[in-house]
Amino acid sequence: MMQISEDFYIKCNKCGHKTLVEIDSLECDTSTYDRAMGEEIEYNFSGEICCEVCNTWIDFSIRGYEYPVGAFNFSDYDCNGGKFENIPIVEIRYEFDDRFIDYAYEEYIEAEILLDHYKEKIKRMSPREFEFFVGEIFEKLGYSVKTTKATRDGGKDIIATKSDPIPYTLIVECKHWGEKHKVDVSVVRSVYGVQTAMQANQSIVVTSSRFTKDARDFAEERKTLMTLWDIDDLIKLIIN
Repeated sequence: MMQISEDFYIKCNKCGHKTLVEIDSLECDTSTYDRAMGEEIEYNFSGEICCEVCNTWIDFSIRGYEYPVGAFNFSDYDCNGGKFENIPIVEIRYEFDDRFIDYAYEEYIEAEILLDHYKEKIKRMSPREFEFFVGEIFEKLGYSVKTTKATRDGGKDIIATKSDPIPYTLIVECKHWGEKHKVDVSVVRSVYGVQTAMQANQSIVVTSSRFTKDARDFAEERKTLMTLWDIDDLIKLIIN
């Protein structure tokens, strides 16, 4: 379960007045996504306030992501009509005894070191090196892999196939982007269009960054036809 650690202030863009937002007043919706290492749970804390000075309405959303279940992944936020004076901190609420917490913390530190190592390695790759890197992962998963030409790939960087037990084709689009540049729904929708035109069994979009909520929702609606792998999915596949 996730929570926001403390109350926060929002500053009105129009008049500059600051309004205190109490965390107990927030609504929280959850969404669940199937990913490579099990479920990801998105917690969306949302609210709306009216500036007491100029009567401007301000709406906001603070999101935290639990993936895999029981572990904090990352958080992000939006604020329309104002801005956060201090970025709200989203955290997981644990209810364990002290001995378990100490053990879990040690395991967490070791995992973080390993994750940081691979993140830095992927960050230093060129876009083309990233494509070959992803191709090697699919080869280890038992696929025959063809990497398309560096230009004019037609919305697919990799074509991966299996013949046993039945013929199976999937197309893979790689996006080697900075961590702050999320892959949006337009990219995911375009890849799905290529998949449909090729009559491929599945498409996978792989990024060194992350995906927007709209992109994940679009892929989720396609169920087994489409999968999204972000930087965390990639690293966990490598480690396993």
